[in-house]
Amino acid sequence: MASSRTFLLVAAALAAGCAGVPPKPAPPAGARAAAAPRHPDQGAARRALETARSLAGQKEIVVGGVNYGDGCASLVLAAYRQAGRKLPAGATDVRSLQSLARAEGSLRRTRPVPGDLIFLSDTPGGRAEHVGLVERIAHGGTVTVLHRTGRGVARLRVNPGQPWKARGDDGQILNDVLLVGGGRVSAGRLLVAYATLL
Repeated sequence: MASSRTFLLVAAALAAGCAGVPPKPAPPAGARAAAAPRHPDQGAARRALETARSLAGQKEIVVGGVNYGDGCASLVLAAYRQAGRKLPAGATDVRSLQSLARAEGSLRRTRPVPGDLIFLSDTPGGRAEHVGLVERIAHGGTVTVLHRTGRGVARLRVNPGQPWKARGDDGQILNDVLLVGGGRVSAGRLLVAYATLL
């Protein structure tokens, strides 16, 4: 009973973080395309991450008197706006942000850098249902992510190089473990892609 309740709470928290903004159409076909993945502007990435960090623990995404909503994409929209990146009007949810990244040629599975978007699924091998910001990458490849859940803005550790392991041989956390579909899943197994939009 307790494990079922815990599963439901964790699953609901992750899902609720993305439930606040209804899906909107993909960005217009005229979005600029890039030939190869690019690195984010370091100044813009720093400003975006400062904004996201300032919201850690907050349920509402309000910056400069503007309420960005309560979905997981709201954190990205607020952080990017503070960084000076104007996103197309239709880029307001996970799918439209992923479509924009694909159109700009920046969607990839490797080489994250601070300020990148990270797309996660709700189940291993699933489609992108959640988005956050890459805060930092540790020496061993563990990516720390700032993201909005049903409980507020929090950090999540994801190690795509060792997606099946929660801890390394040295005891360091590689992947946070989430309760998904009645079982425990390391966050690295939920990685869909990274993207640079700054």
